[in-house]
Amino acid sequence: MTTLTPRAKIITRRTYNRPKDEGGFETWDDTVNRVIEHQRWLWKRAKGRELGVHAEKELEELRAIMLQRRGAVAGRTLWLGGTKIAKEREASQFNCSFVKLETVHDMVDSLWLLLQGCGVGGWPIPGTLNGFSKPIDKIDIVPTTRTIDQFLSGDRGAERNVESWEADTKTWTIRVGDSAEAWAKSLGKLLAGKYPANRLVLDFSELRPSGIRLSGYGWISSGDRAISVAYSRIAQILSRRAGSLLTTSDIHDIFNWLGTILSSRRSSEIVLHEFGTDGWRDFANFKKDYWLFDNHHRQQSNNSLVFWSKPTRKQIAEVFDMMLAAGGSEPGFINGEAARRRAPWFSGVNPCAEILLGNRSFCNLTELNLMAFRNDPAGLHRAIQVMARANYRQTCVDLKDGVLQSAWHEQNDFLRLCGVGLTGIVGRPDLSPYDFRVLKNLATMGAYSMAEELGTPLPKNVTTIKPSGTLSKCMGTTEWGEISEGAHRPLGRCLFNNVKFSSNDPLIPTLERAGYLIQVSPNPTDTDTVLVTLPVRYDTVPFQTVDGKEVNVESAIDQLERYRMLQQNYTDHNTSVTIYYDPSEVHDIVDWLDAHWDSYIGVSWLFRTDPTKTAEDLGYAYLPQQVVTEETYHEYVAKLKPFDMDDLGENLVDEECEGGACPVR
Repeated sequence: MTTLTPRAKIITRRTYNRPKDEGGFETWDDTVNRVIEHQRWLWKRAKGRELGVHAEKELEELRAIMLQRRGAVAGRTLWLGGTKIAKEREASQFNCSFVKLETVHDMVDSLWLLLQGCGVGGWPIPGTLNGFSKPIDKIDIVPTTRTIDQFLSGDRGAERNVESWEADTKTWTIRVGDSAEAWAKSLGKLLAGKYPANRLVLDFSELRPSGIRLSGYGWISSGDRAISVAYSRIAQILSRRAGSLLTTSDIHDIFNWLGTILSSRRSSEIVLHEFGTDGWRDFANFKKDYWLFDNHHRQQSNNSLVFWSKPTRKQIAEVFDMMLAAGGSEPGFINGEAARRRAPWFSGVNPCAEILLGNRSFCNLTELNLMAFRNDPAGLHRAIQVMARANYRQTCVDLKDGVLQSAWHEQNDFLRLCGVGLTGIVGRPDLSPYDFRVLKNLATMGAYSMAEELGTPLPKNVTTIKPSGTLSKCMGTTEWGEISEGAHRPLGRCLFNNVKFSSNDPLIPTLERAGYLIQVSPNPTDTDTVLVTLPVRYDTVPFQTVDGKEVNVESAIDQLERYRMLQQNYTDHNTSVTIYYDPSEVHDIVDWLDAHWDSYIGVSWLFRTDPTKTAEDLGYAYLPQQVVTEETYHEYVAKLKPFDMDDLGENLVDEECEGGACPVR
């Protein structure tokens, strides 16, 4: 029997256990059963007949791997797999997507996918999208006045949009319907509308209030506040560009505003631009001083330059100079030439850049916990084949949902991209490059065997490594300890992990009674969230003692070398990793990139903060992960009491890529 760490229990319930119709929440067994039923449904539909004994046996293998926290399907599937919405809107099962933002249809698709909880990569392409026919002087917002009691009593708004034009008053009205389809399609009306209006009315009176749990998706409605602000600002951009084409920055801004609309779930984005082309420096500085110009929406995406040929050392150094001036992390940069060698269809990446995607293409991910197989190589080899076959079955979907352009379905049918990942990598120093090559080959064989069994196209790429900011937290047990995330080394031996929760989450009083520290979020934009301090200890990773704390002092070059080893031996797509560095290391980093450019596709960059310092020392309100001494850790743990999982509550925030950035970025 697997005994979970307290953090694994809490994060699992918060993030993946759905509420039940009859009250209460799923257990982990319930969640896994729901996923297995979804897998069975996909498999039966793809085969066109009932499953045989061998297939049912394999599903039981998959169930055991997940129940024991040895591996997991994508967080998207853990949350929605087996539900009605997952079978009606099958794009909801995908973590990763990419689209060139060139037409109104592309923008509608991007919002639709964000509403499904899918991370979206975008590349603004000016030349088609344009502003209003004339500037609109007056933009009015009609808010919803509906209450939760009205909604629960059956007084619900219309689900469809209504657009009207009053020629005598020159008033153009868009009344947005109360459904995901209406939200996505209403954007199309706003972007395509060319009325010679003096007044635009954005009417959100049909929308349900915030705080209602959505019966299909299972997360909490955000009401009209976020969408009304976003649409108003988008309308201002279109008015400002009346009679003209939208610029790259205009499209970028609109895309970022779309990422703010669904405030209660993951809405992550990445935006790409070619290095050396017109406007690349403006793009590189897109977020610079955003707080001075009321551009907080620009935080929504990671922004990366794409190189189609090897840059000179001087060009790499110039990009790092921009990064240093902007805080150390942006603009990121991607080796498009190397990506094309690995993936000839490559047009872009998902927000955490672990998948090489074509234009209008998807990927769904699975993951194995290497720490769960320390003394079981045969079990690991079988498990990665089972997970790869499950991953391929997730490509057997119908994406013709009435909103997405048909190209999404056609691309998926052709590419069948898989993303079989690993986590807990730094806890397994016994695994050699050869061992990773074996795992890559077995994953590929597993995915290929599923395709051949179904008579469908082979997956074009199979293996990847994602940041694993959430799933790794759910895999900690007393047997193998807490799991280091993806390919990252933890900041230190003992940590206080400050995790966001909704302030209305029924989980909070339970944890407060158990002695956990609960703080109001110090971020003024997070008015509805609190921070819960979860103690974490990593006993399977070596650290260095500095000022009484066991901390991670790994150099940037050592991190890059682990990235290169994985790129060369395991990963088909890309290894998503954040490289923590000090400005004094930039010269060595530039040398490494110059020498190993062909192995590099893209990483995130972040200044290394002194792990021995507190948030107050560093000038921050709080740190997501604060290294503490052994003594401080044990003092806090000693105050904590056992808690009843049946008393835990809502799942409102998805930490994975929350707010547009990778979890470790």
